Parts: sequence; structure tokens; C-alpha cells
Amino acid sequence: MADSDRPDIEHYRLYVDNKLVGVATVGEPAASPESMISEAARHCAWLAEGGSRNAWRGPGLALPFRYGTNGTAWHFLNVLDAETLSGEAAPAAPLGGAASRRVYAPARPDTVARWMREAERDETNPTFRARLRKLRRVPRPRKDLYPAQDRSIKGLENSFARGDDRALIQMATGSGKTYTAVQASHRFLKYAKAHRVLFLVDRNNLGMQAHDEYQDFQPSGSDLPLDQEFPLRLLTRGGIPDSDKIVVTTIQRLWCMLSDQPVPDAEDNDRRWDDPEFRGENPSRQPKVQYNSDLPPEFFDVIVIDECHRSIYNTWKPVVEYFDAHLIGLTATPILPTFAFFDHNLVSEYTYQEAVADKVNVDFDVYRIKTRITEQGATVPGQTVLTDDDGVIVEQTNTVLAKIDRVTRAKHHEELTDDDTYGSEELNRRVQSPHQIRTVLESFRDRLFTEIFPPVPDPLTGEPRARTQVPKTLVFAQDDVHADAVVETVRSVFRAGNRFCVKITSKGESPEDDLKAFRNQSEVRIAVTVDMIATGTDVPALECLLFLRDVQSWSYFEQMKGRGARTIAPAKLRQVTEDAVSKDRFVIVDAVGVTEHERVDASPLTRDTDSPVPSLERLLRLCGEGRALGRHDAATLAGRLSRLGQRLGPDALARIERHTGERRLTAIVAGLVHAVDPDGKAEARTAPSEAEEREPGGTAGTDPITEAIRPLAESEELRRALLEAARRSWLLIDHISEDQLEAAYGVTDEERAKATVTSWRNFMSEHEADIAALRLAFESNTPPREVFAQLRRLIGKVRETNPRWTEEALWKAYRDLDIAREGRRKDAGWPELISVLRYEMRLDGEAFRPYGSTVKGRLDGWIARQEDAGVSFDAQQREWLELIARVVASRATVDINALDVGECQHIGGGRNGFFRAFADSGWAPEVLVNELDRELGA
Repeated sequence: MADSDRPDIEHYRLYVDNKLVGVATVGEPAASPESMISEAARHCAWLAEGGSRNAWRGPGLALPFRYGTNGTAWHFLNVLDAETLSGEAAPAAPLGGAASRRVYAPARPDTVARWMREAERDETNPTFRARLRKLRRVPRPRKDLYPAQDRSIKGLENSFARGDDRALIQMATGSGKTYTAVQASHRFLKYAKAHRVLFLVDRNNLGMQAHDEYQDFQPSGSDLPLDQEFPLRLLTRGGIPDSDKIVVTTIQRLWCMLSDQPVPDAEDNDRRWDDPEFRGENPSRQPKVQYNSDLPPEFFDVIVIDECHRSIYNTWKPVVEYFDAHLIGLTATPILPTFAFFDHNLVSEYTYQEAVADKVNVDFDVYRIKTRITEQGATVPGQTVLTDDDGVIVEQTNTVLAKIDRVTRAKHHEELTDDDTYGSEELNRRVQSPHQIRTVLESFRDRLFTEIFPPVPDPLTGEPRARTQVPKTLVFAQDDVHADAVVETVRSVFRAGNRFCVKITSKGESPEDDLKAFRNQSEVRIAVTVDMIATGTDVPALECLLFLRDVQSWSYFEQMKGRGARTIAPAKLRQVTEDAVSKDRFVIVDAVGVTEHERVDASPLTRDTDSPVPSLERLLRLCGEGRALGRHDAATLAGRLSRLGQRLGPDALARIERHTGERRLTAIVAGLVHAVDPDGKAEARTAPSEAEEREPGGTAGTDPITEAIRPLAESEELRRALLEAARRSWLLIDHISEDQLEAAYGVTDEERAKATVTSWRNFMSEHEADIAALRLAFESNTPPREVFAQLRRLIGKVRETNPRWTEEALWKAYRDLDIAREGRRKDAGWPELISVLRYEMRLDGEAFRPYGSTVKGRLDGWIARQEDAGVSFDAQQREWLELIARVVASRATVDINALDVGECQHIGGGRNGFFRAFADSGWAPEVLVNELDRELGA
């Protein structure tokens, strides 16, 4: 029904079940939808004064559901977001009442009917937004959450209670982002009565991981698993029944449902969506979403966007903004556009360093491999010269190199006429060097068990134990062609079969099955990928990442690095890596310098694909549409065409130049370069351009860029030929050049170590009283338990000052600065912390003294004092004393129970062996152990 008191506005009364529930106000196209909301409010007040007999809330109360539109954009306001059903101000209601918001389209009548039923069931908190305000008062099950997860949920609920619609959670990779979202989803559904929650991913394997996490979740205090209390669906085909309350799906599949695109079959498994062309990374693909009555905008109350640093751009952004829902972004690596999309509302931040300090993640080391070709490139001689023993030229022939079609993998051969020099930046983009790949992988193999993963102490004997099984290793290759070459070389270098090393990319035969095998099966040791499992994918047993490709994006590198950061229980690790002791670190083997240069905070992430088709396609399409190009786009087009021309052989180049008229491709490129040059533009204003001189149609004063792209704009055949050539670009195989290893070494982060040590010394200066008490305890030979009590108090203050200062972090800094030269580098504890403290207090002189050395000196002094008193020890007793000293060196203390574990049990026979050894010594066993604890410990 339309009625209005203004000729330029129409009011439509909204009825549900014959009850008047709201008004939709429609203005002229130039009208603001927000102003139409104000007009709707006035009209609702007028209707309330008139005492509408069939108004849902009864006479005198304003109609709650209000829409305003100019025919294009819609705004919506629900009065009940800030009022009780009876019209009073709701608890903790926002100032100024309910806020309007933009929506894609009005809600369906059956949705409004559901809203009405929900309001009647809870008159004080009649809407989901109202119920969110009381959610934060519901206790969280903290025993089921890490502190960082609890803080994230608290921050999220506080934000939504304040009225925010979007919130960003930053949590380090491997620190439980998905589990946090699962806990939050349960709270939204159970306590805030959300109708439905969507968990959105952009990769199938991430969707399956998330589905498993929801399915395995058992809410605290509930007899039912989550998916039985709130039905769960992994959307792979068909629609979504109303009974489903948690939906996990890919954003690509959702886009198909909202853009009238064919929805892939479940068997397809969305593999094609892993192509960057369909991941929203190609700006030329901007399809609009359209209204879907089976999936209306109000279908979800909450949408969780996994890996949101890459899921909200270009193609995918309209999908997310179609829904009238609260948006939660999960990421380990937010970048500037991510912050902007979520209105800079970062509700929780948990960094990688904090996660390592909390032992939620493991730290990493860097091992650098440098080869001559990787660092400098190479020159392939144009001619091969054969000489006899006297150096006389016998034969001189042109060098022939193989080349591979990136698309078909067809191999052809090309005869060089001149030397071909390529730089390191062209490696695996224009030229592939089989010997470079082999040199890197042989260097990795030869140092794997000596330098990269050196021997570790046996937990029983303490003796160094070398590993023999290749740790689970993920190799990052440049593209799919490079990945194939790496897989083949890995198998050759390690003399292993097909299951030892597998390729896991979107173009593989069964990437999901291979990923599962890599995660769970012992025989699969090395996986080679491009970017399919570079982000989000969970393989906890990973201990090594080998970079054979450079990455310019900071966020992408952090995501790739995060694949190794996940913790795993020692028993589970040994199920797939039998000789591993525990995962206390992972190693980045950097063969391309990825850890050395600055990376940009760029978005969206630009993947290295088989060819530059997406950007070239966009630019050529703009030319064909007669669109003007800016200087940046014109320069990019010149660069794309120049690199393409360099890769093409004579025949391919001739096929293109059949469509360029009298021009060569290099002339078109030169024209573009000239047009974007500021001096060239100035010259063009006063003199005819080269193009104008050649073509009669040219007009003086024409924009230089428009003139430069004219050949591309006027010839569809030329544009088509260029794209076909780009898709079929060749990769040259340099089998001539020999590579050689230049350096291989572990890398220390000296700057971070200096900062850590400096900050620690400042802390000690600022807490002189605590340090003085500790010094006194050390100097007066205070019993270890009292020393430990003081240490715990000091560490409590340390944690308050800087939670990243753990025993491991401090010890690693002193090792990296070569202050501490001995002892284990990882899994540091009390002994290492005591060594650091004693060094800073100068209790052992100016030199750093390892704790084991301190304990050995104490033992020698104690034995000397005993001998001075007439007590002697036989060989067996001395062996036991040294065993106990080693226990103290590793734990800073010893008690009688320590005799039954480790070396004491393995070598000495445990407590019974100790008792027998000292049966006739005059020492009561427990008295002797306590004596040694006091004399040697802390």
C-alpha cells in the first residue's frame, strides 16, 4: 500500500501475517537512502498516533521495521535493536536509539515473521543485536581456551555489544584461530540465538579442515557435540536447508550461487578455483552479485571470514557485502586494506612472538644456501667450440637449448645465434637451470643431518643422537613447471621413489589425497607446492621449509612461514617421523634470499603463475574497449609486451607481427615507453609523434598514450595473438651452465639478539632490589628451592614487563651474540637462565660460564673437601657423583626420584644401583642426594 504526504516520496506499509509491521519509504534517484529512513520514521510516528488497529505491537507504538531507498541503494532500521517489545529503552541500548545500516535488499516476509517470533519469546532482548549486548556477560569456558583465544572472544563480544558490525581478529598462524571461531560460533548460536553462522574459506582443503574442527568440538558442560546441537553442513552441492545452523563453504561457491554461475559439482571439488584467475586476483573479472531468493541477504547472522587478508578483494568483496551480517575476519597477517575493510576495528592481536613465548607456536631458525647461478645468473654461450689438444678449433656450432611450452609441456629446441645472459631474477621465470636446482638440493641433502638438523641429546642417555629420516619438508616452487622439475630432482638426489616426494598443487592429479598422505603417512617426506598449501593448511609435523622461490609480499611470506610454526605432541610427531625427539623449532632453508630483503605490505597477494596473462588480458581488454590508459597502466603494458617479446621465438613473433601492419612489436613497446615518459609527453605537445608521422589518421595534439595504444585498440586479431602467445610462452632450459655452491650456513638474527640483551640488562638495572636478593642467594649457597622461589618472583615481573622474554628467547639471544658458546640452543630452562644471571652479575668473572661447567667446578670442590676430611670414593661412586652432577646441570636441582630416570637409570641402575654403590660409605642415600642438591644446584 502506497501513501505519502509529499509528492516526491512514497510510503509503502509492510504487512506480515496481516499485521502492520513497518514502512518502506521510496524517494527519487537523487535522494539519500538515509534521509528516506528519517522520512519512514516520521511516517511510522504518524501511523502510531493514528492508532492503527492491526499494528503488530499494538496502538501507540511505532512500527519497528523501516526501509529507505532511492531505487538503487537500501537502508534498514530495526527499532527493536534498542527497544524492548513494549517500547521501553532496552538494557545497555546505544545512545540515540537503533542505528540504520545499508542492506542489499529488504528481508523476506518469512524472515520478518521469524524476527517477530523471536521478539515475542524474549521481549527484553527482542533482536539478535540486542542479545549480543548481554552475551558478554555469559561466562566463557576459559579452561578450554588459551589466554589469547579467550581475549579474542572477549574483544569480539565487547565490540559487537558496542554496535560494531565488523571485527578483525589477528592471531599467529597455528595459535588456534579456527578453534576460537568455533567457540565464538557456539556462543552466538546458544546464548545470542543467532539463526545461522557461516564460516567462509577460499580453498577446499581449508573448508574441510574447518568442518572437521566444528565437527570435533564438544561444548563445555554439554552432553551433545556441537554438530548435534546445531546442525552443521559442509556445502558442496545443492542449497542450504533452514535446519542447518552452521555452514562451511568456499567463497567461490557462494559467488556462483549469487551471480547465476554454474555451481561446481561436489566431485569437481572446486579445484579450478585455486587458479588465481578465479580467486579474485584478476581485476578484469568483476561480476556483480544478484539477489537470490534462496539465499537472501539476511540468511546469515554471523559470517566468519578465514584468511581474510586475501578473501575480501576484487571478485569476492561483493559476495561478503551482499549479506546483512556481522563480519568476523580471521588472519595472522593483516595488511592495510584488511584493516580498512574491517573499519580498523582490531579486537584482538596475538603475534607470532607472543605465541612462541606461550609455547603455542615453535620458533624457527634460518639456514642459507647460496649458489653462483642463484645469486648471479649465468650466460649461455651462443656457440659451442670444440678444440684439439693443441687448442686449435676443430668445430664451432651454434648452441641448441631445449624449451618447454608452459601450458602443454611440449618440448622443442632452439638454436642460439648469440650469447644468452640471464640474471637471477629471470631464473625459473624465463630460464630454468637443472643444475642450479640439483646444486641446491644436493647441498640441502649433504647438510641436512649435520648442520640443518644436527644431532640432539638422547632423552635417556644424554648422548648425541643423529637423525637419519628426512624431516617432513615443504618446498615452495616458482610455478607448476618448476615444481615438476624440483620433484624429479629431489627423487634423483635422494635416490628415492615416487612416494618419497610428491607435488601438491591445484594442477596435480589428486592434491587433496597427496596432502592427506603428506600429513599422515611416514613414507611421504617431501612435498613441493606453489601456493596451494602456502597458507592456512595444517601440517603440524612439518619441520622444514625450503624456499626455491622469492616472495615480495610480507603477509604472504608470513603465511608461508607459518606452515612450520604449529606445535605437535612428541608421540604424534614420532608417528610420522620415527627418529624425531620433539618439535621445538622448525628450519627455514633459504635458497633464494627470501629472508634477507624487505617485503612490501601489498594487497591483494600477487601469486607467481605460469604466465602474465591476467594483467595483460585486462590491459588489452581496456584497449579494445577504447578506454583511456593512465601512465601506470601504459607502463605496465609496455613491460608486459617487452618481456613477452623477449620470450618469443622468431616464428611466434612473426605470427604476431602479421597483425601489426608495418610496425614491429618492439616499435609498439617503444611508443608506449615514449608516451609515459614526462619529457616525451612534453615533446608530443609541440611536435608530431612517430605514430602521427607514419599514420595519416594521426592528429596533432592527440594524447600520446592513446596514440601509442592505437595499434592494439584497432586490431582484435593482434590482441588475440598476443594473449595466445602469452599463454603459450616458453621456458628455456639451460642445460649448459654448471652451478656451484658458494656458501651454506646457519643465520642468526643479530639485531634482534642485541635488542633482547639490551632490554634484559635494562630490566635488571630497573629491578636492582630483586637482583640484589638473588645475588645474595647465589653467593651464600642458599638451598635451590629458595633460589627457585626468588627466580619465580623475578620471572613473574619479567612476564609483566615483556611476555616475550622466555628462558628460550633470552638464551637464544646470548647464543646468537656468541656470548654463550656452549650448551643446547633450544629448549632452554632454569640452568640456562641461571647462567645468564650469573654472567650479568659477574659471579664467575668476566667470561660467560656455562651452567654445566659451574656444576662441575662445584662437584670437584665438594669432592676435594670430602677427601680433605678423610672420605674417599671408589670408581663406581665417582661415576654416580658425575651422573648426579649431569642431572643438576640439566635441571638445576636433583632429588631422590631423579635417580630412576634418564642416565641414572640407564647407566647406574636407578635408585637401587645408587643405594648399592654407597651402601658402605657412611652416607644415607637421601641425605647424600640432598647434600649434593644443596652443594651443586641453583
